[in-house]
Amino acid sequence: MFSSSAQIANTPHNLSKTGPKPIKAVSETEICVFCHIPHNEREGTPLWNRKMPTTIYTLYNSEFISRIGYPDPMQPSEIEGQPGIVSRQCLSCHDGTVAIGAVYIVRGTELGNSIIQMQNVNPDGTMPSTSAGYIGTDLSVHHPVAVEYNPDVRKNFSQGAKTSELKRPFPDPPIKLYTYAGKRYVECTSCHDPHKENKKFLRVDVGNLAKDFKQTCISCHDKPGWNGSAHDVQTAVYTDPDVIQRYGEGSPVSVADLGCGNCHTPHRAGGTPLLRKFEEMTCFKGASSSTSTAPCHGTGGAKDIQSLLPPNNLYGHPVAEASTAGIHSPLDFLYGFGSTETDPASGKTIKFSDSKHAECVDCHNPHSVKPGTHAPQNQWYPSVASADGNNVSNPLTGIYGVEPVWGALWTQPSQFQTLASAAKEYQICMKCHSRWALGDSPNGDCTSSFVSDQDGIVLTDQSCEFSPNNKSAHPVVMPLNQMTGNYEPKSLSPDQLKPPWNSNPGNQTMYCSDCHGNDSETVNPKGPHGSQARYMLKGPNKNWPADENGRLYKVGDIFGTSSDGGTTDGLFCVNCHNLENAEVHRFKGSGMMGGGMGGGGMGRRFADFPCVYCHVAVPHGSPVSRLIGYSNFPQPYNYNGNSLKLDGFVKNNFLRKWDAYSNSFTCRCHRMGGGMGGGNYDPNPYP
Repeated sequence: MFSSSAQIANTPHNLSKTGPKPIKAVSETEICVFCHIPHNEREGTPLWNRKMPTTIYTLYNSEFISRIGYPDPMQPSEIEGQPGIVSRQCLSCHDGTVAIGAVYIVRGTELGNSIIQMQNVNPDGTMPSTSAGYIGTDLSVHHPVAVEYNPDVRKNFSQGAKTSELKRPFPDPPIKLYTYAGKRYVECTSCHDPHKENKKFLRVDVGNLAKDFKQTCISCHDKPGWNGSAHDVQTAVYTDPDVIQRYGEGSPVSVADLGCGNCHTPHRAGGTPLLRKFEEMTCFKGASSSTSTAPCHGTGGAKDIQSLLPPNNLYGHPVAEASTAGIHSPLDFLYGFGSTETDPASGKTIKFSDSKHAECVDCHNPHSVKPGTHAPQNQWYPSVASADGNNVSNPLTGIYGVEPVWGALWTQPSQFQTLASAAKEYQICMKCHSRWALGDSPNGDCTSSFVSDQDGIVLTDQSCEFSPNNKSAHPVVMPLNQMTGNYEPKSLSPDQLKPPWNSNPGNQTMYCSDCHGNDSETVNPKGPHGSQARYMLKGPNKNWPADENGRLYKVGDIFGTSSDGGTTDGLFCVNCHNLENAEVHRFKGSGMMGGGMGGGGMGRRFADFPCVYCHVAVPHGSPVSRLIGYSNFPQPYNYNGNSLKLDGFVKNNFLRKWDAYSNSFTCRCHRMGGGMGGGNYDPNPYP
């Protein structure tokens, strides 16, 4: 007993009158007596002298534990040989129900109903709730105790699995497990040694509290991708004086120093699972009391995302909006429309019908996210376009995804595969922007029953729009030359595209975030967080299909021949496309009147045709080639419901006037084509 007494003399566990902290005895000089007695001990071990709490605790639980099938924590027991007995001993002081001085024997004398008189405690002798060591009876906001340590639990997905992510077969020393009935359990003293003279009594002792904290967590928790991740190596430091004093013990504290402790706390969590603060505020503030003193993602932080999100911007993912608070839960993506799984937690899902939300961790895995984006710093787009140009980038590493089982032309997929780790960016986006979250289309096509809260536009199913069985699509899912529904010529020619897309077109893919992103990705953090531009369109030009004044862009704007003097300034498409080199816009050499569609002479009227006379207003994909739409297409593909004019189209290497057909008198040139090419027209899914 002497050895332990010597170690704890300078710690809060010295409850004698010589103790260094406010809670201490009025006159009792013995140190060990508050917990131990050499003879006649009661329940508890070793040689336990304290009265045990009879509390029924509110236990830690989470939807993640239920969904992965991990054993629930057990009620800490009062009986030796059962899980939780050691933790209940600790709680006999820390839960605030038993007087600090409530011991059985002092120097051979049983106290009975008497207690050792203490200073700075409640009138009944219990620990005040304002004390740093107070735990209380609600254990749901603290690291679970009396919980089995089981690294073998796993939840299988369509591809891959989520495990309990615990080191096997045991934690790293000096973390300690307790064996009951052949199973190993975590108790308070798995992490804490009540006799150790260091901050927070942590068994791990590798430096200051920040480093001890981090090493304690990773001694048990084996998170895939953690080593070398941003939160493992980032050297940006906190300027919050409380963080510096508490965790750095007066020295600077970096993100790397604190590691897990930037986001998680084992006690008094503000969110689940054991988050310091509620949902995204953890990402914004970390361990700090304010965003400006944290090297995190809040306003004024090292990588400020908060300022980009709505309501700070008109458009974006509603991460910080109160209407979506408290909806996200771990593994919610498993339970989309068409899922055959039963949710054991009966919790929130990915479905817009009752669980519409967007949180940081829907797109980012904080345990494996790494620095660097697919587009270099100060560039809007990648330097090179390639066949694997849709692979997840460093910030998206290790996040869940879904892969559609592609349906027929312009048809929603009926099934999805769930992925433990998305390989492609679109697999992350389609967790929400597809039938998996949106449900069945009311029209049997790619539209949904939901409308955007931000611009009032009908939301569409992008797993339907980007299907390789459609006639055309941007190459988000696969290169155009591999699209089964596409036919020759499958891709545009190099002279119709700008770098990097003009290199080997037809054999390249792209990100969703090559089109959608922040207002100024050459300055701000990259990614589709928020924007003042509608649809979060990004790049030097951000307008489609109309300019900032609502004027529709026209064919003649490309050549400066529209009657109202319009130009392509601001037109989103010109970020990537050389429109003036698209032969269809001029009918070069086709025998058209005057200078052709965009030219002068008798063809001038064609110069005033808006782009959306021919092209769908949601240019993800189309059942018609070249993102053409037919006049009976619904909104939002048919802009304002009445813009599209064509009723037939066939793609050829060299456009002829009969390759497009219209029933509208607006398109006289295409009416002249009659039915000459009708047998080859792309099918219309809206007969």
